[in-house]
Amino acid sequence: MTIWRITGGEGGPGPGEQAAPRYDIVELDTVLLHVAAATSSPWLRMSGEIDVSNAPGVASALRAAQARVSGDVHVDLAALAFMDIAGLRAFTAAARALQGDGRLLVLHTVSPHIDRLFRLIGWHATPGLTIHCRPHR
Repeated sequence: MTIWRITGGEGGPGPGEQAAPRYDIVELDTVLLHVAAATSSPWLRMSGEIDVSNAPGVASALRAAQARVSGDVHVDLAALAFMDIAGLRAFTAAARALQGDGRLLVLHTVSPHIDRLFRLIGWHATPGLTIHCRPHR
């Protein structure tokens, strides 16, 4: 795991504004997928493609986030272009593990095709999984 820290500088929140999560941990960085996490918040950001080749890395990043925070784990999928069944399996396994602790895995900004895949398979109803910011139809 590589840790990047960004300190000081301009562009921070103004008075009375809440700081956005600082993605200062790179959980996974491959040709297909980049997973960044924030040490001080429950957020992960995934960009690229999730398939059978990197699904174990996704599962590992989700487990690390689960261990790092005591509440729900949030994943920003706005920059995710593709996910296959192996990726869905990693998310549902993480959701079940979190649900066992009374927590949730919350997926944000899910693309229409990934939302459709979750629904076609029926895994959108997985205990512990919440798909937030669902696309409008």
